[in-house]
Amino acid sequence: MSIGYSDPTFGESAAFLPMDRAVAGQTRPSLRHNSSLSRGNIHRRSSIIMADTGQKIQRSYSFWDQTQDEIELENQIGSNRRKVEDSNQGFQGRFKSMVSSDTCKGVLKGALAYFVASWAVYSSTLSSILGNADSKHLICTIVVYFHPTRTKGSMIQSLIFVILALSFAFSISVILMSISAKSYNMESPELGYGIDLVFSCAALGLISLTKQWVSKPTFNTACSLSAIVIISCVIKEGSQDGSVVPWAKIGSIFRIVLAGCIVSALTCYLLWPTSAEMKLKQHLNENADAQSHLLKLVSRSFLGYDHIESSETNVLVEKVKSSLKNLKRYLEEAKFELYLKGKEKEYHLLKDLVESCGKLWMTMAGMRMSVEFKYELLDIGNHVHTETTSLRSYYSEQVDGSTSNESDFDDDEAVAINSKELFDLFVYYLGPSIKSFSYTVRQILSGVPFNSENQIEPAVEQYSKSLALAKDLYSDNQLKALKKLYDQDLFKTETDFDSKVDQEEVAASCGNFSFLLLEFASELFEYLRILKELNAVSTYKDTKTFEFLKFWKRSSPLSSSAPRKSTINDMISRIQGTNEDYSAKMSLNYRIWRIVKILRSVDVQFGLRVGIGSLFIAIFAYIDKTKDFFDDWRGEWALVTFCIIMNKSVGGTTMTIKWRFLGTFLGAFTAYCVWVLLYPNALLMAIVGFLFSIGCFHIIINWEANNAFGRFILLTYNLTVLYSWTMANKVIDKVPDYDDEGGDNPIIFEIAIHRFLGVSFGVIWALIVTMSLFPNSARSRIRRGLSILWLRMGIIWHSGPLAFEVDEHNEYKLIGIRDRKTIHMIMSELETLVKQAPMEIRLKGPFPIGIYEKLLISTSRIIDAFENLNSIIEINKRLTPNEHSVLQNLAGEMSELENRVFLIFYMLASAMKLGFPLANKPASTEHSKERMLAKMSEIRKRSTSEKQVLSDEDFVLLYTYNLVTNSITNELDVLLGLVADLYGRVSEETLEL
Repeated sequence: MSIGYSDPTFGESAAFLPMDRAVAGQTRPSLRHNSSLSRGNIHRRSSIIMADTGQKIQRSYSFWDQTQDEIELENQIGSNRRKVEDSNQGFQGRFKSMVSSDTCKGVLKGALAYFVASWAVYSSTLSSILGNADSKHLICTIVVYFHPTRTKGSMIQSLIFVILALSFAFSISVILMSISAKSYNMESPELGYGIDLVFSCAALGLISLTKQWVSKPTFNTACSLSAIVIISCVIKEGSQDGSVVPWAKIGSIFRIVLAGCIVSALTCYLLWPTSAEMKLKQHLNENADAQSHLLKLVSRSFLGYDHIESSETNVLVEKVKSSLKNLKRYLEEAKFELYLKGKEKEYHLLKDLVESCGKLWMTMAGMRMSVEFKYELLDIGNHVHTETTSLRSYYSEQVDGSTSNESDFDDDEAVAINSKELFDLFVYYLGPSIKSFSYTVRQILSGVPFNSENQIEPAVEQYSKSLALAKDLYSDNQLKALKKLYDQDLFKTETDFDSKVDQEEVAASCGNFSFLLLEFASELFEYLRILKELNAVSTYKDTKTFEFLKFWKRSSPLSSSAPRKSTINDMISRIQGTNEDYSAKMSLNYRIWRIVKILRSVDVQFGLRVGIGSLFIAIFAYIDKTKDFFDDWRGEWALVTFCIIMNKSVGGTTMTIKWRFLGTFLGAFTAYCVWVLLYPNALLMAIVGFLFSIGCFHIIINWEANNAFGRFILLTYNLTVLYSWTMANKVIDKVPDYDDEGGDNPIIFEIAIHRFLGVSFGVIWALIVTMSLFPNSARSRIRRGLSILWLRMGIIWHSGPLAFEVDEHNEYKLIGIRDRKTIHMIMSELETLVKQAPMEIRLKGPFPIGIYEKLLISTSRIIDAFENLNSIIEINKRLTPNEHSVLQNLAGEMSELENRVFLIFYMLASAMKLGFPLANKPASTEHSKERMLAKMSEIRKRSTSEKQVLSDEDFVLLYTYNLVTNSITNELDVLLGLVADLYGRVSEETLEL
């Protein structure tokens, strides 16, 4: 193949001929030329496998611009992509869309459930069924807490938690009140009251402790309900008369709670029911579409000179991350739906599908890292504006629109004279194949997994065949392109150290991206296999199983395969170990120390804090002199508020104080107005309550932050109005008479004031207890947590991310990056703490939230880099003999690099823990990275001279390792700068007295 062009700069024609056809005496041409010819004329033809048919077609591609063929192909993907609602509708269309949206339906479901529940209180017939308790407003409280605007799976999960919570609460209530009655009859009432007081408060502390351990929204609300029941039964009723067990009141409270659960569950299931399984499938579709679009942008950025960090890319990245979170959420909820239907196998396959989505994303993140590294490596900002555009001008001679085929590798003998041109050469040889292959992959992603009827796409079988053909075609071209790259004289001749490093970095970027694209396709092939299996299971009707009911066959949850959830304090305890030999000599002291150490746990301290704080409020219900005061001013409302608002950290407790005060005031004020204007018209009051609840449910369901504000408003309104109605319509001698609130002629203003003051006292007491009893500052926990996290990450990296062991088959097997689950748990805790820290009182000024948020962002990126490398390791942990040989030869260089990375982590952790300034010159990783890259170049050349067969596949792990290390060191530099902004750097003035 002869390629020529007319260069206006030189004013003459130039031709590049294959070497076997070159005229004697001619030198091999380079790729460096000065030209300003149109980029659009640089075309090559490439074979594409059409995903839906498996047909192999030829299309023309441009390297940096789009040809008409490419535009047509992109339009085809766009037409296959699932339709999105048109945003350019008229007012009527937008109104219809809003009314029919899930958001609007959800709000109406909650409001209608609230209306039904409130009518059960307003209606004398229904109210009499609920019993004689004055807490009939609890039926609406249940509907607000367990609102029906959730999936069926979430409702099943909620009901399970409610059953567990109520079983605990009523068991504790009956046992304690039975003991109290027996003690009273034995003329020891003080003993019975004491047992009630201590053990009920201990139960409240245990509930709070369990709530923190489980940390699920549905479980949290069930725990709040459990606390309300214990306070209502034991403290409120038990303190009035301890001589008998008030079975009637307990039964009434049980019926009220049961009625609330039934109303919420029936509304959820009968009115616009939402399936978690369907939601899961919708988000799987959204995830596939987003990854398809993102693959296009990543491939385009790699082949061209566009920066990957564009607004479009960032939006898509956030969309994929958000969809992965939603997938995990709906998968958990769908589990309850599918298990109840006997579709356990479908659940496990859907779980595999979600995990496969995560693996696809991690591989995509690795490709993004390759693009970022390439951009940094080639100094794109300067390179793109130079006139030496190498390959662009070299192949611009095809001004007549003539094209070359991707298979013409043997006819092309172009030469690169520097590292930048190596990349251009790689793009020329493999660029069309990357575009073709990514098109096939994106076409599959746009068609799977489910169609508009939420059924598995029928073309899955054909997709698998097409992907296999496209993968084989791309793999062949990739190997040829990499061979062309390494056949360059740059890799064969002796050059200076810096040139070797540059060449290996280009090779690492190109090789890593091309192999990751292959791995992405391999994982997509696994994705399609799961879909085919899921389709077979779902279409076969006789596959219902209920293995989850066979509890005796289940493995123990305490097995070593399921590690216990680690927290920041666990990590501190692990680091601050003890000398076992010394402790053995002082066994008694050691045992005492171990017992005391348990009390130092943040979770245990939180449980004690809630229990002791509750006791100091509840004790007033049992003292004769204060019993009437507690009863008149509704002390149980303060106690309930205290238990619900308490959080492990000071910031967590103070986060919602403002919204709770404001919500309580708005709810009480609205209730007062409604009562004054509408009482005693029950129907109008119920309708106004329904309308009022619409706004509150909108806040509860749709606000991303502070959505509890809507709950505070509605609960106060609900308690004030419905409690007043219960008092006004009580049956004589069936409901207690509170004369200070008007008795059967309730003074709504007094009730509203009591509610507001009760909540206010509970909030203030919670703040006092949090700050004085085992204080736990979110600010200090962030500093300790970051210190521990960085140290742990440094240890993980120091232990060798590419460490290997010999398995039972006497083969070398990679261990992978260890303890990833722990660092994710600590990171999750830190993300919560950083939201709470600004809410704490700080005398020396505002908390530097901006710096800490940036610290967490950079730390999260390092964790993502860990995951990227681990995802490549997990693909195939077994090392080939060649891979093992390469790793052995590079062991010294890798160890030195890992040591230096660990030193930076250690310095950051120490500075954060002690609050000391950083050293001016931290450990550098540049020379270590360069030595490792130069050693890789030597190994490659030595293998050629020694005739050892080393392919580019043998260096894939090291390519990824190099890119991940580069990403980590870049983020470490950012962390060093941020910590220096917090604490400064060591200088001559640092130690001046």
